[in-house]
Amino acid sequence: MTFLKELQNRLKQQFDLERPYHQLDDWVSMHTFSFESCVIRELGITSPGGNHEKSVDNILSESNEKNRFFRYAVFEPVNRAEQRKAIILLHGLNERSWEKYLSWAYVLALNTGVPVILFPLANHINRSPSAWSFPRQMNKVVGSREKSYGKIGNSSFANAALSQRIDLSPGVFISSGIQSIADIVELTRHIKSGYHPLFKTGASVDFFAYSIGAFVTEILLLSNPFDLFSSSKAFFFCGGSTFDQMDGRSRSILDNRAFETLRRFISERETSTDRWKFPDCLIPFSNRVWEVFTSLISIDQFRKMQNNTLEMIKKIKAVGLKVDHVIPGDAICKTLCIGGNQNVRVTDFDFKYSHEAPFPLSDSSVQEKVDSAFKSLFREASEFLSPGSSKRPEAL
Repeated sequence: MTFLKELQNRLKQQFDLERPYHQLDDWVSMHTFSFESCVIRELGITSPGGNHEKSVDNILSESNEKNRFFRYAVFEPVNRAEQRKAIILLHGLNERSWEKYLSWAYVLALNTGVPVILFPLANHINRSPSAWSFPRQMNKVVGSREKSYGKIGNSSFANAALSQRIDLSPGVFISSGIQSIADIVELTRHIKSGYHPLFKTGASVDFFAYSIGAFVTEILLLSNPFDLFSSSKAFFFCGGSTFDQMDGRSRSILDNRAFETLRRFISERETSTDRWKFPDCLIPFSNRVWEVFTSLISIDQFRKMQNNTLEMIKKIKAVGLKVDHVIPGDAICKTLCIGGNQNVRVTDFDFKYSHEAPFPLSDSSVQEKVDSAFKSLFREASEFLSPGSSKRPEAL
């Protein structure tokens, strides 16, 4: 068994968000902490409705207390470089499990000497109802959608819950984004204030962001609430383009109908923040957050803000993939290669991969090549996010 597959299998067996502390091995330990999102009521997020079978309505409208009360994990290297640095790892759209990210967080923590926080975005992973991950339950949603709309491209049990919610209430994309931004702001304030047990007062927060996580990170860095992210750096993988250059039609993300609904909704967006309720912690910055979000909807809008984005761009390093059809590598370059920025590149792996599975483990014949690509990418990310040049234990 090769490096990545062995590491991922081991971490999958050890990962448990209900255990406050667990020593993974001689080099990395895992902590978990509880978090309460204070913005559910304020945002007024409601479950989608519609003229569908009652069983489907029940599946999608399950009370989602998990989105308000949840736990997040921190991978802490035993030999830490310092106490005033954290890396927040943000995942992609429609993720239901941390599984593929465990090896990412482990290697980042070990190679940088910095604790890596696996923080779930609103309504994703362990912040979503368990039923949304059950194939039998979600196949009922697939059947209901096809009964109502006919055959839908890229429809699957994996994307059924999000597709139905987006199709009936596309604003959930924005409200969930606002909630995620507010939660990361609160987490960062908690870290910088010295109240988090793993970090000293004044700790800085960097990001490793994948896919839609990079979009969220761009909003955070550009809007910079409370000046929390003035010194933050970010490494983007398969992310960083404006929304108009993304294509979420995928059996793992959104079906074709839902993505077209979302794209139409975003393109016809309201220019005012009045219809969107912002949580208390973001109200002083609501106009700025909204301005940044709307600028990231289209490349033309983003370029109009170029003078205000150059400083943020300098703090980002991004790697896109040549045959990524969801967030193309060329689109990332088109967005971030401004002002002479050279910190963006597009690469191509010598094996079959996709946006959703950049390091596939199913084909044993290419595992050595997958290992090599994984090691190269995370060596680059670790060097960029490392607080210093001190010698770290070799994970790769």
